Amino acid sequence: MLKLKDKIITDRGFYKALMAVAIPIALQNLIGFGVNMMDTIMLGQLGQVQLSASSLANQPFFVFSMFSFGFAAGGSVMISQYWGKGDTDAISKIMAIGLKFVAVLSLVVTALVALFPSQIMGLFTADKQVIAEGVRYLKIIAYSYFFYGVSNCYITSLRGVEQVKISVAIYGTSFFVNVIINYIFIFGKFGAPAMGVAGAAIGTLAARVSELAMSVVYMEFFEKRTGFRFKHLFAPMDKALLGDYVKTSLPVAFNEIAWGFSTSVHAAILGRMGAAVVAANSIVNVVTQLAFVFLFGIANATAVQIGKAVSSKSEHYVRRMAHTMQLTSVGIGILGAAIVLLIKNPVIGLYNIPAATAKMTGQMMSAAAVMVFLISLEVISTMGVLRGGGDTKFVFFIDVFFIWVVATPLGAYFGLVAKVAAPIIYLLLRVDSPIKGIIAFFRIRSGAWMNNVTRDRSEVLEQ
Repeated sequence: MLKLKDKIITDRGFYKALMAVAIPIALQNLIGFGVNMMDTIMLGQLGQVQLSASSLANQPFFVFSMFSFGFAAGGSVMISQYWGKGDTDAISKIMAIGLKFVAVLSLVVTALVALFPSQIMGLFTADKQVIAEGVRYLKIIAYSYFFYGVSNCYITSLRGVEQVKISVAIYGTSFFVNVIINYIFIFGKFGAPAMGVAGAAIGTLAARVSELAMSVVYMEFFEKRTGFRFKHLFAPMDKALLGDYVKTSLPVAFNEIAWGFSTSVHAAILGRMGAAVVAANSIVNVVTQLAFVFLFGIANATAVQIGKAVSSKSEHYVRRMAHTMQLTSVGIGILGAAIVLLIKNPVIGLYNIPAATAKMTGQMMSAAAVMVFLISLEVISTMGVLRGGGDTKFVFFIDVFFIWVVATPLGAYFGLVAKVAAPIIYLLLRVDSPIKGIIAFFRIRSGAWMNNVTRDRSEVLEQ
């Protein structure tokens, strides 16, 4: 018993602090799941083509969201460590740097998607009907990227100072905006035109605008912990912190973009296997997103708590935190897999899809249950422990290598050349996760992942 206490955290205060961050993030993720679920259910009533078109047309946004989240999450690693030291001046400067990066990125992506929607859809499918519907969606949704990028970067940065409840209020409100506008414009209610997939894009755009508006109001009038205000965006960037931000955040940003881009490539591989496979995969993704709601809440909370401890606690205590979270990941994985198996049949019944597609979807969900368990073990170790400890370059390396050298080539060959069944391809495209989980296990045991990325106040140049 003494040995167990020496290896894991038994203090209730630790778990209370962890849950105080994890639960609001999980609720935010649950709201995001609700948005995607309502979109797919509404569009699913229109048919397989519309459902497939919206799924594929959202791939550019998915890649963009991963990249923007990477910049924000990388900054959050620094913010959590400075939060452990109580240096709010550095935190405000880091937030300003992150928001500037994401604002520029979002404008570039908006321009590309708005100018080349047909070409982008052609990357994912050769089905002309799906391309035409996807173009209608992209021409509207492209303008939501800026609003999403800036508000999400701000909210993600606040996680570093354990300020997470506001995200629930903001995303909860935008959920209702999205669902109401979707209903009106997808189906043509209350005298509005029935716009199908374009109506879904209008609903999402309206929700993103509301998120940024609420974020700005909170930033200017209510936020207390960081003291960050809109005016900080126009102050010169601190050179020392800018250098640290680039070194810490770029690996996270490229890590997320590599993962996000691989997901789009995986969608393209499945898209070339037919509209039925795309529809099945989009439904499976909705269900796995629900299974991952609490997982990603715990992973992000782990990164915050680990980062805070690295700059303010002993190495022994940080190791105990890491071991505790690895053990916790087993329980989270079992829970996630059980959720997928329990809800797979009721969820499939919600969609207007052919019997053959429904059968394939059920098989892919069974495969997904296995992967949810294995992914849980990996994500809490990599996104939580290693990233929170400042080991962002190592996480970037193993993510990119095993996704692009192992999983993606296997999925592409067996899906497009060998023509293996879709459930097998689903597993092959995610085979990198168990490999990364094993490597992360030994990396954490080594202790080489603990990197304090903060500076003393005297080292930060006053601008």
